[in-house]
Amino acid sequence: MTPSDAIIPPTLLSAVVAIGRHAGAPVSSWFSGTGLEPALLDDVDVRVSLVQARTVLRRAVAALPDRPLGLEVGARDALLSFGFVGVAMRSSATVGDAFRVVDELHRASGSLADFSAEGVDGDRDEFELSLWERWPDPVLRPFLAEEAFASVTAFLRSVLGGTWAPDRLFLTYPAPAHAARYRRFFRCPVHFDADADRLVISADVLQEPIPTHHEPTLRTALEVSRSLIAPARIRPGVVAAVEVLLNAHLRRPLTMAEVAAQMHVTERTLRRQLAGAGDHFSAIRDRVRERRATALLRHSTLAISGVAVEVGFRDGREFRRAYRRWTGRTPLAARTSGDGRAGLP
Repeated sequence: MTPSDAIIPPTLLSAVVAIGRHAGAPVSSWFSGTGLEPALLDDVDVRVSLVQARTVLRRAVAALPDRPLGLEVGARDALLSFGFVGVAMRSSATVGDAFRVVDELHRASGSLADFSAEGVDGDRDEFELSLWERWPDPVLRPFLAEEAFASVTAFLRSVLGGTWAPDRLFLTYPAPAHAARYRRFFRCPVHFDADADRLVISADVLQEPIPTHHEPTLRTALEVSRSLIAPARIRPGVVAAVEVLLNAHLRRPLTMAEVAAQMHVTERTLRRQLAGAGDHFSAIRDRVRERRATALLRHSTLAISGVAVEVGFRDGREFRRAYRRWTGRTPLAARTSGDGRAGLP
């Protein structure tokens, strides 16, 4: 996928537009030249591109400079912040299960950043949720971090009680003018100019049961959420589901056994279903990694070694060999061909 592919649910933009309207801002002007208009965001079939979303959000942040816009968006109810992903989270058995839903399906909520979760399996005293920009943008990083961590905090308070607070919050940017709002909302130490954007939570929280757990609703919400981020081209449902899971874990590629477990089938059953669809797990994994690698080579300024890490390779040489096998050319050739190394406008 590329920054111009319209694949993102407009949930985040809808929330920003609602806040802008309430503030009396000229929200229609935020959409000028994007091919979008505010009314389109209410259509359940509409998807926006990263370029469109970034343009609108940059204008919104510029129009409301004195407001913690990301905090205001993220502090809403989980069903508003996460959509069908929020339904799946609320229907999960435990908080840890809900975080696994976030880890896999946050893109279906319209998120413009990615997450990595450490300690989700309870083997550490603390659980860390780290934020990764899909396409680096210093202007929007504070908004994205505010929204992401505020929405997670709001969700946890909805199931654990309004007095719950995380242990610590680390943010990579300098303290903004409204830094005091961070401390009032999160009610924990907040560290700016940190080395990574991450929210630290006691691992004990992951075992907490969710009162609204309902397995049939969970299955339905997972199915709908996965369909929202499946690639647009038509292909068998089992292939789409595998692609979604692999896309969600590119930095640490899942094994076939792990994918089967997340789909609630045996590895043997998954292999048989893929064969029936005329596909193979290794071929799907290669396609997913190649698409992401090519997009990063053409539309980001990451070094080739950085691209390798993003698609699950620790050895740059191994990545170069794999990329040549996938495409018949080197990563450097892919970077300098076509639209080359052009970043987002």
